[in-house]
Amino acid sequence: MEQTIERTAAQQVDGLLRSGQWAEARSFHERQLTKAERAEPAFQLAYAIALIRCGRDRSGFDLLKPAVVGLPNARSDLRRYVIGPLIEERRFELAVKILDLLLAVEPDVPEDLRLRGSLLGRLKRWPEAVKDSRRLASARPDDLAAQASYVQMLLQSGEVEQAGAHAESLVDRLEELPRLAYMALLALIRSGRVDTAADAALELAEADIEDEQLAIAVVRTLLDADRPEKVIEVARRFIAEGWDGPMIRSYLGYAYMASQEPERYESAIAQFQAAIEERPDDVRMNTSMGEALLRLRSYEAAIPYLEKASRLQPQVAQARALYARALKQAGRYDEAAAEFRQLLEMQPTSSRWRRYAAGALSQAGHRKEAEKLFHSFVSDRRKALPKRFDQGLEALWDRVDTVKLPKARLDWAWSLSTEGTNDREEWERRARWGNLADHYLLDWLECRDDRVHEAMAQLADLAEPERALASVDTSNGVILASAHIGPMYAGPLALELMGVRSRWLASTPSVARTSYAQSLISTSDQDDMQVARSFMTSLREGYAVVIAVDGAINLAAPRVPFEGQEMTYSSFASRTAHRVGAPSFFCAPKWEGDRIAFVLRQMPDPMPDESADAHAERWRVAFLSALRDYLGGGPENLRLSGGLWRHIR
Repeated sequence: MEQTIERTAAQQVDGLLRSGQWAEARSFHERQLTKAERAEPAFQLAYAIALIRCGRDRSGFDLLKPAVVGLPNARSDLRRYVIGPLIEERRFELAVKILDLLLAVEPDVPEDLRLRGSLLGRLKRWPEAVKDSRRLASARPDDLAAQASYVQMLLQSGEVEQAGAHAESLVDRLEELPRLAYMALLALIRSGRVDTAADAALELAEADIEDEQLAIAVVRTLLDADRPEKVIEVARRFIAEGWDGPMIRSYLGYAYMASQEPERYESAIAQFQAAIEERPDDVRMNTSMGEALLRLRSYEAAIPYLEKASRLQPQVAQARALYARALKQAGRYDEAAAEFRQLLEMQPTSSRWRRYAAGALSQAGHRKEAEKLFHSFVSDRRKALPKRFDQGLEALWDRVDTVKLPKARLDWAWSLSTEGTNDREEWERRARWGNLADHYLLDWLECRDDRVHEAMAQLADLAEPERALASVDTSNGVILASAHIGPMYAGPLALELMGVRSRWLASTPSVARTSYAQSLISTSDQDDMQVARSFMTSLREGYAVVIAVDGAINLAAPRVPFEGQEMTYSSFASRTAHRVGAPSFFCAPKWEGDRIAFVLRQMPDPMPDESADAHAERWRVAFLSALRDYLGGGPENLRLSGGLWRHIR
């Protein structure tokens, strides 16, 4: 008789739990059971569940003693009636505490370890989460889901190197589980194992992919590994096989943008159009579409995409900057100035935006506002300058380790070096110092107009370039073709010391007040026609006009192949030399020890009856040869930013 009553009570409690009648289950325990029954572990488990589900967490949790949690049905009941609902209610802390109790009784239950690790991750208790995930992965080396979770947990916790190392150990098994494959590819890329990631992605691409997310991950990995040609090949094949979607299309578009294909921008636009049809509010896609159109000089067509991207994410500087540039190129100067003002509000101390904004304001006719902005920009920089030029130049060595330069640029420049050194680390330090030194020269020229002579004291003997310039007829002016190399801002000082009347094409706005600025032809507040007209006028007046042929604010500037890369290149200098009969030189300042020399190499003059195209081609070959020779020298003369460096990858 007594056994029948116990079974009936247990059945009643079980029925109440199954039907979710928590208050009734609690009341039954407190009012219907005897004292002896209430002390039984099975009834205490049910009572604990009822209390927690009624909101009395502490009282219920305190009942979960080892004897209760160790019952055969405790794990399944607690996961079903308590832990699952707690997770749905985002009450992760209590769910973890209950899992702690279960794992104290049975330490190696995979499902409990996996769940606790996941919840600890949600709580950002990363060391504990990683420990659980590692424990599971180590105990079950053939459980690929556990391996994928471990890689993911390492990435989420910021242990990127360890994630990459573990992913590398699994590259032979990626085809077996899509989730493992795309987590491993991500870990390999983020940890810098780019070649391993690309190789693994290419192997996966050759397999029979049956998961859309994996197809996307393969293409994304190849893009992140800077293999645009492979992205194009694989993405086009995936699309043909039916894996067509906005992400694949957008990655294909980005790859076309980064490629060296002749119709790259047209091809990219076609992909972005297809992607945007499905994801019209994707900021990155709209931004890239706008950029591709800008590079094709389709300024008005680019504006709606860039305006939308700026509206969707107003704090993204890249989209807003491209939008401002599109408005500027389209001749909508007031609107461009307004956008640059917005950029300044977002990043008020940005040197880049302050310079651009001053130029845009000046071009829009707001010269007083532009003058005020640029003057404040100069004043702020002046405060950071030392009292003596040589003192500041020497102090740059203390900052070289803080200079961040793209690895691809350093790798490419190292491959060009003819200096003969094997000390890559010291070579890079000198390269970084050279980058700092040129920007320091600009700061001194713009901000210490009264002490420019101190910078001039760094110039070496200039007798040789003086003789070279004296040997040519300068009645039609002289074209000095330079690039973004060396201490380029020392150029005006050198020409002044040689007594050469010069003009410089530069992005400094015309509202600058220094004597250095008086010799500039500003490209930031004049359109292309105005700049060309000023260039020609200066030549007719007998000036030596300096132009960096690798520099272009316009994103549509053409490029040419150069030493396995592409560089921005304008044939304007060579064609002008042919048209007006002006002599032309490759020119660039160059560090020689602690002094600045001036490299000058004459470029080809037009031959009798030679066409402009033929002369431009000979001139280009000669210029690139001179540039190649220059880049092979000391790393402090590389500069490594702007112009030709923008497209090195």
